Amino acid sequence: DDLGGKLRMRAEFFTDLGMVSSALGQPRRAIEYYEQDLAICKETQDRRGEGQTLGNLGSCYADLGEPRRAIEYYEQDLAICKETQDRRGEGQTLNNLGNCYLNLGEPRRA
Repeated sequence: DDLGGKLRMRAEFFTDLGMVSSALGQPRRAIEYYEQDLAICKETQDRRGEGQTLGNLGSCYADLGEPRRAIEYYEQDLAICKETQDRRGEGQTLNNLGNCYLNLGEPRRA
């Protein structure tokens, strides 16, 4: 419907702002945008978008040097990738999780 379309456009807008903020080295600002994106994805039941946004949030926290927090987001992203059968996303998320565990000095978990 029209409202759903408008909400999805807003979610895409917040995704874009988050990506630009990340590219400019402003992960905290990106997190603010991604959190708004995530809320819309949940409201519109966009599971794939929700997973991608959780992955983006994980990347921001990894960039901030908070690998444990990043792992929390990546694990949620991974569950959605499996649910939606997004094999490419699953691979990317497993790679991100591995990098976090390496940064924590836990190579066996990586």
